[in-house]
Amino acid sequence: MSIPRDHHFIPAFFLEQWASADGKLIEYSLKHQKLIAKPVGPRATGYQFDLYAFPELPADQSQFIEQKFFDYADRAASEALELVLANAPFSSWSVESRSAWSRFIVAIHFRHPDAMPELRSAAQSVWEGSGKKSQQAYELIKTSEDPATYDEYLAQRDPLAHAKARVNLIIKSFDNDILGRHLNNMFWEALDLTRANHKLLMSDRPVLFSSLKERTGYVSMPLNPTKLFVGVNDRKTLDVFRGTARNQIVRIANRYCVRRARKFVWANDLSQERFVNKNMSQDMEPTPLFPNIGWRG
Repeated sequence: MSIPRDHHFIPAFFLEQWASADGKLIEYSLKHQKLIAKPVGPRATGYQFDLYAFPELPADQSQFIEQKFFDYADRAASEALELVLANAPFSSWSVESRSAWSRFIVAIHFRHPDAMPELRSAAQSVWEGSGKKSQQAYELIKTSEDPATYDEYLAQRDPLAHAKARVNLIIKSFDNDILGRHLNNMFWEALDLTRANHKLLMSDRPVLFSSLKERTGYVSMPLNPTKLFVGVNDRKTLDVFRGTARNQIVRIANRYCVRRARKFVWANDLSQERFVNKNMSQDMEPTPLFPNIGWRG
């Protein structure tokens, strides 16, 4: 079995939603402030080489995040996407499929290449910060034959424990329990925007979280050129979306998605190239992207 080295931060199964009849979509990127548009297959874009790799682990473990975690998570999300697009009733969703879709949204937000250095640094900080408590607990159980420090003891038992712990901490960021549970309990709908004048665009920063702690809070993300996923805390907010002009929804969604793009924008065709050229990456989030996770500059 080959080891995956091209790690997709936007999975190919999701980018396929923007592919045209020839199986390709338009990838937009900026090179020296010039917009470059090229047709690509869904597997040939939205990835970075060894993005989630841990080379300090043995070869058969170094790709665990991509080879195991995301392989399962993305397959489960692909199945859940069919339910989302069909606006399947709540009774059609299993606990697993609903969690799979929530996990996918959270992971899309966190798994970006620009976020990975932050996550790696945060995991290192958490590991180092636990040293004092671990040593105190170790002092209570160690024997005269044991090493003086917990770090030495752990190194004897498993020299790779440090790296494995950091892998698990990063996975917890992608599989955020608190945010995942909140999304699970929201009301979901795939808004049909077929009658809008323009199609929805996709980028590498597509998820919009708005006031999640408030009654009017919502989350949204493009699903394909004509459907927008919306999750709301209150059903009345869904009524607001349903009553909003389709052209306005597409305009707002595309502006948000394209202006936040850090590496790529994707489209079904070239019809909105002028819009992309004017707006791409004009309102990127400041770094660190996630200042509250323990990032160290």
